[in-house]
Amino acid sequence: MIRITNIQRFSLQDGPGIRTTVFLKGCSLHCPWCSNPENINYNIEEYYDNDKNEKKQFGYEIDNNELFNEILKDEKYYEIDNGGVTFSGGEAILQFEELEPILKKLKENNINMCVETCLFVPQNKLKIAMKYMNEFYVDIKILNSSNCLKILGGNLKQYYNNLEMLLKSISKKNIMFRMPVTNEFTFEKENMIQLENFLKKYKIENMEIFKVHNLGEKKYKVLKKEQIKFENVSNKDLIEFKNKIELLGTNVKIIEI
Repeated sequence: MIRITNIQRFSLQDGPGIRTTVFLKGCSLHCPWCSNPENINYNIEEYYDNDKNEKKQFGYEIDNNELFNEILKDEKYYEIDNGGVTFSGGEAILQFEELEPILKKLKENNINMCVETCLFVPQNKLKIAMKYMNEFYVDIKILNSSNCLKILGGNLKQYYNNLEMLLKSISKKNIMFRMPVTNEFTFEKENMIQLENFLKKYKIENMEIFKVHNLGEKKYKVLKKEQIKFENVSNKDLIEFKNKIELLGTNVKIIEI
């Protein structure tokens, strides 16, 4: 059984073409800017919907055949611009052992597959992703080891080990790096220095950047979780950031999520 929270159809920001995005429950990090807090905890979480005056829950289990059939419902759209299915989260790769029968069938049906990952995952699970995925969307977040552990709960050494394994096996044209921009954490001076070194060392070709927002506010409230209110990064600063990165030889696109 696979534990998910949502199947989002006609997604346009989660890989090439028109995509069906499957949001899997559970994550290895707890980023303070996360807009999908319902996907951090693997456990099914109950809450009360005051608007509809009823109990609801984040998360449900779906078997492999049912999920496979749900994905194939959109198959006709996948032919447009190399569309397909994207596995997101949370951290989707954490459930890839359970997902592998579906991944195998999707590959047999020539369905393009993409995963959005923070790369803070066991290598045996990442190897499954490398076996089947056509595209990888890889996060760049906090690049200082102590801050990464303190703020995100992640071991940066694991990230780098996984990144180097991925870059040895997957063409860079099939890897899109993606960075959330927040004044409080990722856009501060020390992280910018670390980012510049990172881009130079790994010769990153393609990157997307986006401003952190507060759109998950309602979900934080019903989950009784505290949400940080982030300062708005100005469009001017974002464009200047983009231009600076491009001077290092990285193609950069500003997106909205």
